[in-house]
Amino acid sequence: MTRILRLAAAISVFLCLATDAAAHTRSESYSHWYQSDGTISATITIPLREVMLLYQAGDGAVPPAELFRDELVAKTRVSSTSGICGGTAVNILQAASGFVRVEMQFDCGAAAAADIHYRALFDAAPSHVHYAKLHRDGSLRSETLITDTSDTWNIGDISDAGSYSFTSFLAIGTEHIAGGIDHIAFLIGMLLIAGSIGRSIIAVTGFTLGHSASLCAAVLGYVHADSTLVEAFIGFTVALVAVEYFLLHKQAEQTVVTVAVTSMVIAWAVGLLALTFGLISERALFVYAGFGVFAFCYLLASKELERQHASRASTLLFLATTCFGFVHGFGFAGFLMETGILGTSLFIPLLGFNLGVEVGQLILVAIALAVATLLRDKVPRVVTSMLAASLCGVGVYWFVGRTLV
Repeated sequence: MTRILRLAAAISVFLCLATDAAAHTRSESYSHWYQSDGTISATITIPLREVMLLYQAGDGAVPPAELFRDELVAKTRVSSTSGICGGTAVNILQAASGFVRVEMQFDCGAAAAADIHYRALFDAAPSHVHYAKLHRDGSLRSETLITDTSDTWNIGDISDAGSYSFTSFLAIGTEHIAGGIDHIAFLIGMLLIAGSIGRSIIAVTGFTLGHSASLCAAVLGYVHADSTLVEAFIGFTVALVAVEYFLLHKQAEQTVVTVAVTSMVIAWAVGLLALTFGLISERALFVYAGFGVFAFCYLLASKELERQHASRASTLLFLATTCFGFVHGFGFAGFLMETGILGTSLFIPLLGFNLGVEVGQLILVAIALAVATLLRDKVPRVVTSMLAASLCGVGVYWFVGRTLV
């Protein structure tokens, strides 16, 4: 009876958090504004999944790019000292997979633009944040964060001496991981399977090396990753570490094999379903097949090494978290490139953003370890089991949802 109650409680939390997860994923968009004399143009980029929020009150027959274009026209305004600047053109541009990009142009006549008023998506998602960059004469002059409560940017008093700031990218990196619930969920799951401070240090080190390597490789142009696949498999890694937590407390060999096979089949089935509906390419299907095989081998190896070779289990933990970090690093890279570092020196934004991510990550890990130390032997195991079940539900929800959207 006790086992049934525990299972019921875990499933309840699993469903509640999985349903709520999408609503609390960081909602972001980006823009570059180019000012010259009395004209100003903008290129606005937004993840496709964020545009889907507009369909809550919109026409489902309208393509996402057109829907976002109409949203921009209705809720973006540029003003000068002489009044409202007229919009001269709005064009839908080609964008990377998983993104929508729109170009807007405004004519302020003889007067210079003074204010940018931007409210696209805020009515549908009040927690949405928009990163904006202002360029003059081919170089960056200023950057700002536009939110629901701060939707007007005064650009009239901006000096021409501005440039990319190390501290600004440091802050953006810290804020990004603090607002990225999928990365936070993975860190929690990683600490659950680590089980001790020593193994937690091993896991965090591996994760840091992995995401730092892929972040640098992607931003410097050595590797190109599909953002949609990256976001989906970030969810898969969250589910995988949660499943591993349960297997570490199971003794039956058949249970371990069954769960490992199930994880592999889920990855394959989701990939085949996405291919059937034309959501991914045949080439991308191999990625799903590869992740399925990886999950199968990793779960079996993790349990076996934990049972027989503690030192080798720690080595596997390091290697696995490095691989997981490699996936998450592509997610960080996609965000960084969309905020606009192209055409400038890469060293300052790359270093600042990566260090910011590390600072945010270390703060979260320190808080988690402090809480775990204070509550040691005071929290029944059913609580951690419920937490792991919730992470598994959220991870599967992200994996399936981000693949099939």
